[in-house]
Amino acid sequence: MARPNILLFLTDDHGQWANGCYGNSELQTPNLDRLATEGARFADAFT
Repeated sequence: MARPNILLFLTDDHGQWANGCYGNSELQTPNLDRLATEGARFADAFT
């Protein structure tokens, strides 16, 4: 079994509202949207 590729993306003071993949149509975040679509999102994570 191949080892999975893992990308942990953490930002400071960056809410869900700042991403198109969570329904924001005013901001364009195509790369983040693609990562969210092809990977796993943890919508209720708390750091």
